[in-house]
Amino acid sequence: MTLLGAILAGGGSRRFGSPKTLARLHGQPLWQVAAERLEAVCDDVVAVVNHPRVADEVELETLPDRRPMMGPLGGIDAALGRALRDGHKAVLALAVDMPWVSTDALRRLADEWRAHGRPCVPRTGPPWGFHPLCAVYPLETLHRITDAMNMRRLESGPFARSLDPVVIDTGLTSSCFRSVNRPGDLPPPSFSIIGNKNSGKTTLSVSVIAELAARGRRVMSVKHGHHFRLDTPGTDSWRHRHEGRAERVLLAGPTEFALVGDWGPEGDPSLDLLLTRHLSEAEIVVVEGFRDAPVPKIEIYRAEAQPEPVVPPEEGRDRRVLGVVTDRPDLPWAVPVFDADAPDVAARVADLVEGWLL
Repeated sequence: MTLLGAILAGGGSRRFGSPKTLARLHGQPLWQVAAERLEAVCDDVVAVVNHPRVADEVELETLPDRRPMMGPLGGIDAALGRALRDGHKAVLALAVDMPWVSTDALRRLADEWRAHGRPCVPRTGPPWGFHPLCAVYPLETLHRITDAMNMRRLESGPFARSLDPVVIDTGLTSSCFRSVNRPGDLPPPSFSIIGNKNSGKTTLSVSVIAELAARGRRVMSVKHGHHFRLDTPGTDSWRHRHEGRAERVLLAGPTEFALVGDWGPEGDPSLDLLLTRHLSEAEIVVVEGFRDAPVPKIEIYRAEAQPEPVVPPEEGRDRRVLGVVTDRPDLPWAVPVFDADAPDVAARVADLVEGWLL
């Protein structure tokens, strides 16, 4: 019951304006984001790519569509052909422009396929209630794809629905299955500064923000907070929101503004969704906290504040830690280490993140 992972990267990217397969999410190409997640779940991973220049830059085995101009079904067909050749029993397809689908969600699809032996798709919102380009297609569906292409029935949603798939609740909201169609759909390049309480996260964040701003970067920031309130009961803006029930209220003044509101029915959005919606004009974003968000990280660890760092020293590279600011350089760090008390620590951190993100 081996499973082939297939990155569907063969589109022309007309709306994006350049090959989106090579576009970067926080310094990482989209093909690599997809590859890392599929590699954690599948026995082998390939990318279906129809552009020679893009294929040259993707550091995976690549294969073109066997039948050109068939859209995503052509990519799934090519992947199933490769699976048949090498003895895999199914293909886990993932569109390259869906970088917010988690490894856990892909693993759940794979587990359900092994349990049921049928096509498995993740539950999402409209138009189909599931997503056909993040799905497990068993080898038995190959002849159905051939028939659909022969009849020029190329829409992937209706095709997947015709297979009577198992629809799986992966635990992700519909927004996690959104596609990157235009450059503005990607968040600005960002990194987070993480650390335990009293380790100096805010002091380091402020100094790095100041350093990047002094270099001419357009810097914005995000601070993860708990139980704070920005709107004072009885004020005009409070009345707009709580008496008038406005979903969001924008307070605009001559020199500053603030946006106040509720998250809505989906609850607390992901960091990337916040960045895309509210900080899209930033050249670089410094995030304080959000230690579990899938962005590059700088950890600050002081032995006097906490007995252990947030990320075990030997796991830093695998957990997307770019560097560590610390007073314990003797620990077995797997990433660059900076002296927490050095006068140029902010400049050195800024050099590191600029090199990675920009």
